[in-house]
Amino acid sequence: MNIYVVRHGETQWNKEEVFRGRRDVPLNETGKSQAKQAGAYFAGMPVARIASSPLVRAVETAEAIGLATGASVETAKEFIDINFGVWEGLPLREVKERFPDDFATWRTSPEKLRIEGGETLDEVRQRASNGLARLAGPDGAVVITTHRVICKILVLHLLNIGNEHFWDMLYDPGSITLLEGKAGRFTLAFSNDTCHQRDDRFPGRRYSDF
Repeated sequence: MNIYVVRHGETQWNKEEVFRGRRDVPLNETGKSQAKQAGAYFAGMPVARIASSPLVRAVETAEAIGLATGASVETAKEFIDINFGVWEGLPLREVKERFPDDFATWRTSPEKLRIEGGETLDEVRQRASNGLARLAGPDGAVVITTHRVICKILVLHLLNIGNEHFWDMLYDPGSITLLEGKAGRFTLAFSNDTCHQRDDRFPGRRYSDF
């Protein structure tokens, strides 16, 4: 089974560096363009299933892919964004100021952090792996539309790499990552591909890891 992991398109809170988590923030105009471009990338491909986080920014991205491929979109709560607890809705700069110790842990040893009212990366990994188990078996590709943190955790889990490597990868809004599965093992074929965004309508740009 081949798994495509797609990060949702840009939201205004991505652009402003505000912690999103479970807050249901829609795509902005750039994000809608990125969703359409992701759909165009998959057009004509044998996509068997599209599983999306239930948050609207991921669903909007999934629906654009579904429209281009004819595959139906199912929501999967296992792929919802991490619960950032008391950080949700706060700008990055405010989190740095109000929670300096926790933020330092997040940037250096994220696998050790439990944000007040939130989830650990281990808890995220467990539920994401449960979601993957439900998708096993179909012929054709599976597309998962989800969030930055979940993209990282899914890739780490499928490659049997520990959560301490969370910051060793970058996933831009609207990016596409492919993991090729065979005999129960996965190979990272490519990661954080945004080439489909680089055209006259939307030239593409690099994002900070946020």
